[in-house]
Amino acid sequence: MNGSVYERELLHILAGDERYLKTYNRKLKGWDSELRGLMEKPFFVTRSAGSLKADLIAIRHDVSLVIEVKSSAKPNIVFSEASGQRQDQAERLTKSCEKAGLFITYAYRLKNSDGDPWRMFAMPGTPLGTAKVLHRVLPQASITREGYYGLKWDNGLALSEFIRWINKLS
Repeated sequence: MNGSVYERELLHILAGDERYLKTYNRKLKGWDSELRGLMEKPFFVTRSAGSLKADLIAIRHDVSLVIEVKSSAKPNIVFSEASGQRQDQAERLTKSCEKAGLFITYAYRLKNSDGDPWRMFAMPGTPLGTAKVLHRVLPQASITREGYYGLKWDNGLALSEFIRWINKLS
């Protein structure tokens, strides 16, 4: 599957789409009440056009997320791969978000995983308002000795835990 399939999956989960939430819930085994909260108070989610922008923009109450979606069958992604394009994109998105008082969120989907396949990460930044609180909740992307960003799936916050936290805010 290509990455856009996972972008759409995450879009529909955050938007409270009942069909996608039921499929997601089967992976989580009995997490219904949290998903009902997301169906009742979903995010407004839209896909961003173009390869130079983030993949998704998600807004709920006073929470705004600029999300870049990555997927892999490997548990680690290092941004030096793909000729450094991932690193360039991350740096560009981080600067743009910081100007707006936000930060870039990476949603990492591990293919063929058991349980919750999604992990959430924050990129470095100094966000403002509610974004500042959320930035402290999400684990930071790692940085290699060479200065490249990386995502270690095991170190991320499960999407289900992120949703639980968001539901407590409202």
